[in-house]
Amino acid sequence: MGKVLTAMMAIGFLASAALAQEGEVPLVLPHRSGPAPTRESVTVPAETEVSIQMLSGIHTQVNHPNDLVTARLLQNVYVNGQVALPSGSILDGRITMIRKSGHVHRPAELRLRFDEIVLPDGQAQPMAGVLAMLDASGKLDLHLDAEGHLTGGHGRSWKTLIGGVGTGSAGAIKMVATGAAAASVGLSVAGAAAVGYELLWPKGHEVNLPPETRCRVRLNYPLTVRVPW
Repeated sequence: MGKVLTAMMAIGFLASAALAQEGEVPLVLPHRSGPAPTRESVTVPAETEVSIQMLSGIHTQVNHPNDLVTARLLQNVYVNGQVALPSGSILDGRITMIRKSGHVHRPAELRLRFDEIVLPDGQAQPMAGVLAMLDASGKLDLHLDAEGHLTGGHGRSWKTLIGGVGTGSAGAIKMVATGAAAASVGLSVAGAAAVGYELLWPKGHEVNLPPETRCRVRLNYPLTVRVPW
């Protein structure tokens, strides 16, 4: 009789426990509340040009090869109606070549390359992009070739100096040629020669890209990113 009573009590305990579990609200973990969003790869074709704004200032008298360069994407880039590169994405790159200006009108030269893009969601992808256009190239006195090579403007030519200024330039030449003329204006022969040299052979202009300069960058290779679908 005791064993039967014990068995009946055990059955009753299990039944009440089962009823209690049926009345509880099941716990749903937040990360399991629904299917995870899927992401699909989208490729931006090579030769695509994107609008950017420089965040870094660049000057050939200050910067050096391998200095970091940063820019911000100004407009969305679409592929088949889908935003592939959102505005606000950050482009990171480096200066690959730099040469300061010199005399005989030799202008400074500079080349840079963007090699990574970071999307607003934190996704970073390698890229290969070069400058394709400067919105203010005329005001900046810069020349940009098809390969993304920047060259500073040229100084005034010696023909312009002599033909336009006339006696002023001729006077400079005479100061270089004769110590007496130099002494008449209180300059040493070496100093007069330096003045004449600068007038006849001015330096070319430096390459200067201030922050906030707007440009266009051309992709040399396709760029693949993951986007929500």
